[in-house]
Amino acid sequence: MLRSVTRRASRALLVMVALYSVMCAALIPAGALAQTGFAAYQSTGQKPRANVALTAPELPSEPAPEPEPGTENTAPLTLDLLSLSPGAVKPDDTLEARVSITNTADAPIEGVALQLSGLTSRVTDRTIADEWSATPTTDTSNRGTLRGASAARTLGPGESVDFTVRIPAKTLGYSRDESLWGPRRIALTAVTGATSAPNAAQSSEGGTPAATLRTFLVWQPATTTPSVTLAYLAPLTSADPARIATDPESFEKDVKEGAFAAQWEIAQRDDVSWWLDPSMLSDLKVPENMSTLDEALSSIEEKKPTPSPNPSPTTPAPASDAGGDEPASEGEGTTAPGESAVWGSNRTWDERRSALIEAAATHDVTLAPFALASPATARPTAALLEKEGALAAKSAGLENAPTLTRFDPKAVTTKDVRASGAKTALIPAESFYSSLKPSVTPSGYARLEHDGKPDAALLGYDMRLTHLTEQLADQGDPELSVQRALADTALIAGEPSSAPRTLLLAPSPSSPVDPGRTSDLLDALGSAPWVTHAPASTLVKAAQAGEGTRSISDKRGNYWVGNVSELHAIGERADARPARIEAIAEKVPAGASGRVEKSLSTLSNVRATLEDPSFLSGAVLLAASGVSTPVLNDSHAHVTRLASISTVTEANAERISLTLAGTYNLVSNEASIPFTVHNGFPTPVTITPSVAFSNRIAKTSTTLEPITLPALTANDKAIPVEAVRSGNGTFTVMIANGNEVILDSRESQLSVNPEWENWTTLVAMVLLAALVITGVVRAGRTKSDARSPAITAPENLESVDRPDESHNSREDS
Repeated sequence: MLRSVTRRASRALLVMVALYSVMCAALIPAGALAQTGFAAYQSTGQKPRANVALTAPELPSEPAPEPEPGTENTAPLTLDLLSLSPGAVKPDDTLEARVSITNTADAPIEGVALQLSGLTSRVTDRTIADEWSATPTTDTSNRGTLRGASAARTLGPGESVDFTVRIPAKTLGYSRDESLWGPRRIALTAVTGATSAPNAAQSSEGGTPAATLRTFLVWQPATTTPSVTLAYLAPLTSADPARIATDPESFEKDVKEGAFAAQWEIAQRDDVSWWLDPSMLSDLKVPENMSTLDEALSSIEEKKPTPSPNPSPTTPAPASDAGGDEPASEGEGTTAPGESAVWGSNRTWDERRSALIEAAATHDVTLAPFALASPATARPTAALLEKEGALAAKSAGLENAPTLTRFDPKAVTTKDVRASGAKTALIPAESFYSSLKPSVTPSGYARLEHDGKPDAALLGYDMRLTHLTEQLADQGDPELSVQRALADTALIAGEPSSAPRTLLLAPSPSSPVDPGRTSDLLDALGSAPWVTHAPASTLVKAAQAGEGTRSISDKRGNYWVGNVSELHAIGERADARPARIEAIAEKVPAGASGRVEKSLSTLSNVRATLEDPSFLSGAVLLAASGVSTPVLNDSHAHVTRLASISTVTEANAERISLTLAGTYNLVSNEASIPFTVHNGFPTPVTITPSVAFSNRIAKTSTTLEPITLPALTANDKAIPVEAVRSGNGTFTVMIANGNEVILDSRESQLSVNPEWENWTTLVAMVLLAALVITGVVRAGRTKSDARSPAITAPENLESVDRPDESHNSREDS
């Protein structure tokens, strides 16, 4: 008995404890559980992983934030290279390095000084330069021999001070052998705890290394050096080629102070070539105080009919039944209904276009695909865009400028380059090099061959040098890029080659541009004695013609790789070294090319009727942007853009239209079928009307001449027709452009009962009646006497009953 009670009490106690635990778990906040979990880690001497969120069981958790970049750098000092001069160091020069050192700690740091060290060996491999540049500043090892130091001083918390080291170049320890000229590695180290040198007020000694900045200098013991030729291809494009049609205010800001303004500042230099989007050269008129898209939406809204609860049938409008030769009267033209937007030139667009055309006359110009169309655009659509680009280039006198189709480095494949139809492809030079570490760097061009025949010209930009120019705007220390560019060009110039070589720098149009920093880099390269300048078009011409030499000792032409049959996609390693990767195909979303093709075809057909085609340039730009690489990079914006393209195309296609009054009755030999044509454009249009009949019941009586409609009017016109025969059927009135492409058509019912057919029937009936009457009169006048003679003997009835016997009897007789 006692045991039973004890068991029951124990069970009840366990149930109460379980219920209490459940209530506590439900009431304790998640944060408390998280703290409890962390305490559990502490009790075992462990720490939770950074990406593990300690939250209550059964509750959703958020991943812990990743550590911010740079937090692993524990150095209390940061360095920023201000200058390293001269660019080419000669034995009698004085090397000067200026570095800004900042104290990032919360307490003062004493004895801060700058030390300059270096390695005496010449850099002959770009991979070594990559590794040197990629070494983090916290790594203060392998700095080479100390050559000089600045004075020491104390830096307060957050304080930045410029430190300068000056040393005679002859103390650097470099050989004066002229063949050993070229880049050398330099280390600039911030030290703490340094003391002033006893024999030099502007120097120091000792100290503990805190951070090291690695860069290069070019040693030039000889008066002259070998050289390499550089071409710089500056993009002149827009992040959205159709921004003028979608957001005029944003377009104006971009031109005056945005990305294009920065590109334009660089493009005005004499030592750069252009990669110009020809869509910027289009002559264009747009609605005032509103976007092309908004105007199209309002235009469509105005044309929507107001629904009626009891719509009445259309009243038939009979054609002229007078049978005369005069056509129906035509109206003199009335203003199209509804308030239309005021259209005109955009001042910012026109000023930019004029500046581009004027400056292009004195610059080396290559063209980009119209509106930066993706190389993956379907060929029919690409062909239409090529025509648009040719029209725009011709309007600016640039019809002979070559077009370069740029491919994403990670998407370069032999198949895709061929499929794009590009005559000249702009790709990384490493894509067609036989090796990523050539002993002699070839020129930046080649030719793609197929079945032993040239297929496309290849223009290759140097990945490393191009990357240096692209990162200038975001680089915290642009002087490092300048020194690396000088070192790379000197390294290439010093390679064992007598044949001239030309390299290309071609920054991506999507990379940010800092005009000041880019100019500093180009100025430094321009002043380097081992660098000469050439326009990019010389590379294009050489690639297209297949000109060059395959021998490094042949001075008669550029050393190049020649014809190639395979291309490679190129990526970058962590230290910025180029690497061959598996290609990531560049794609245009399904259906986008087809929609753009349809819109461009429609707009082109309508534009053929306009006296001033510039009123459709904004719509064409908008349509072309549907396959534009910058727009494709934002999937949401691209979907929205495709919808806008459909809206604007529809609105412009409906600006030229015709209407019929209703059904028609043709009761004369000749008449005129009236119709009304509408011109919703702010410029005259010329169209050609035509008519087709079913069942061949009528035909046009004359050749129809083109009709010119004034701007924003609706005119009544008429088509003279002739009846062929009576009957019912349909007829279709059409209006077409000068290329006989139908722009609009309307069908209606037609009933034909021609006047001449009625008279013919009447005459036939009269003749028939006359014939009958003549016969009756004649019979009444002659009566039976006028009949032919007949047998008057009695009739043999037996012969009737027995014809065979009667016949035999006659034969016997």
